[in-house]
Amino acid sequence: MAKQRGYPDRRGMGAQSDFISESFVPSDRHKEQLLMRAETLIALGIAPEQVAEMLSFPLGWLSDIKPRS
Repeated sequence: MAKQRGYPDRRGMGAQSDFISESFVPSDRHKEQLLMRAETLIALGIAPEQVAEMLSFPLGWLSDIKPRS
């Protein structure tokens, strides 16, 4: 039987995907890509706190961004 519309799935109820997302550790390449996006957004004038929230990473990572000359 097909799942009826509006029927809740198991996410948020201890589904395996919850445990995987909780244990996710970004690779160095993934972190570099996020920091490149963050650098661009900050250059456009968006506050670093907003950028960290938008890209879902710790604000401390922004200390790794080197200012443009």
